[in-house]
Amino acid sequence: MTRRFGEDNQLSGSARPAVIDGQGGTGRARETGPPDRPGPGPPWLPLIPAAVTLLFCLYQIQRPSFTRDETATLAAVHRSFPQLVRMLGTVDVVHGLYYALIWVVVRIGGSGEFAVRLPSAVALAIAAAVVTALGRRLVSPRAGLAAGLAFAVLPSVSWFAETAREGALVVALGTVASYCLVRVLQAEGARRHWLTGYGVTLAVLGLANLFGLLIVVAHAVTLACLRRRHRVGRGLVRGWLIAVAAAVIVVSPVAVAGYGQLRQIHWLKPPGLKDVLSVQRVIGSSSLLFLLTVVICLAGVAVSAAAGRSRRPPDWPAGLVALSLPWLILPPVILLAASLAHPVYTYRYIGYCIPAAALLIGAAVAALGRYAGPAALVLILVAGLHTQLAQRLPDGHGINIRAADRIVARHMKPGDALLNVSTRSGPRKGSGERTLEAAYPYGLAQLRDVTAGLSPQQSATLGGTYASAPVILRRLTRVRRLWVVEWTTPKPVLILHGLGFTLVHRWEIKGQLWLRLFVARSHH
Repeated sequence: MTRRFGEDNQLSGSARPAVIDGQGGTGRARETGPPDRPGPGPPWLPLIPAAVTLLFCLYQIQRPSFTRDETATLAAVHRSFPQLVRMLGTVDVVHGLYYALIWVVVRIGGSGEFAVRLPSAVALAIAAAVVTALGRRLVSPRAGLAAGLAFAVLPSVSWFAETAREGALVVALGTVASYCLVRVLQAEGARRHWLTGYGVTLAVLGLANLFGLLIVVAHAVTLACLRRRHRVGRGLVRGWLIAVAAAVIVVSPVAVAGYGQLRQIHWLKPPGLKDVLSVQRVIGSSSLLFLLTVVICLAGVAVSAAAGRSRRPPDWPAGLVALSLPWLILPPVILLAASLAHPVYTYRYIGYCIPAAALLIGAAVAALGRYAGPAALVLILVAGLHTQLAQRLPDGHGINIRAADRIVARHMKPGDALLNVSTRSGPRKGSGERTLEAAYPYGLAQLRDVTAGLSPQQSATLGGTYASAPVILRRLTRVRRLWVVEWTTPKPVLILHGLGFTLVHRWEIKGQLWLRLFVARSHH
């Protein structure tokens, strides 16, 4: 007899209920569905989207300039490991796990764009494989393959790959945690093992980014939606709560320390309409692409509904919707709502919702059929192509620090000095503004910084501290040519008044970065 996928899948809307430990234990389930369950497709199926994702992510991965966030990563790892651990007690403890990973990467492959972004690309390739595995378990092998390929071609995925921050790692961990949850619900193999894997993954996810643990809220909704339909026993719920509690206990020291460093995100503002609309970047920054994916998903629902229940397997099983929609919607909603009290929302914190969108797209593509489905995937690729190419430009991530360094390298002379202008008055114990020199070894890094107080290593900060005004003034009296670098619109440099400096050149670099070159009048 030919087996058909999904007919006894516990997460499928057409499956007959399976008793998942009706006595409340955590043993194996007694399946009451039809005995003829098909295989989920060839075991190598997830490797196809993984390979495609890796190729997309690696294409010109080194071309965009390092961004301001990436300079923080580089500033953190350009020190010994004990110094890095000491720094985490002062700043960026929530990024500690990622910094430790990149610290190792830099010692092996150097600190160029390709080397430090490669872990992000690999993490997203893993995420693509797991998305495929989720799709084929929840719907069908075709839907899984479509979901994995949709994930691969989304511009948002490439954007995270081209960023040396923990976002891509969080995407992968969130996807693995969701897969473990699905395996627990499907009760295949030893459920305790999958619950253990779920708890461990959640712990690592929280250590990578505290806001990643918002996926637990989404998973709670998933369990609530499926509990009555599939008769999930109290033992499974209890095991899930234990796994979540264990993860929270592991992460709690970082959470407490991170709360003490909350001043680091002072730059975030209360959310406005722009922030709400930025949620579409889970798909990509293009409104056309976003609308296209919505239309494709609605078309998939319509085609599936028109086919009726006689169509097997169902294209929109309960498990897919119960997993994907809370995962896609709740984290951004919670962060936006919390930001009304204290700003904590930025798009980068919800990147782990991308796989949920890919799963819904994959189900829609599968529902559209053998010909319309692949055509829909091609449309998604074409609609996102402009964004894909644009974000691979040198200033594709909003700023071109590399250009600033090249300008300095081309025009600097021996003895040139640098003045970092702080955007806030008063002494600063740890300035993220002074991480710019960490991006590239030429240019700004070659200048003597007259504003430098304690070094990053001495102060256990990202960029070191600012010297006092009298110290800066004393240093300036011995400077002939002075470079001034600013992250904000240039304003008069008050500390230079009366010192006899004349502005001779000014450069504006895309992304709110300005360079000015002053020369002392006596040497002009």
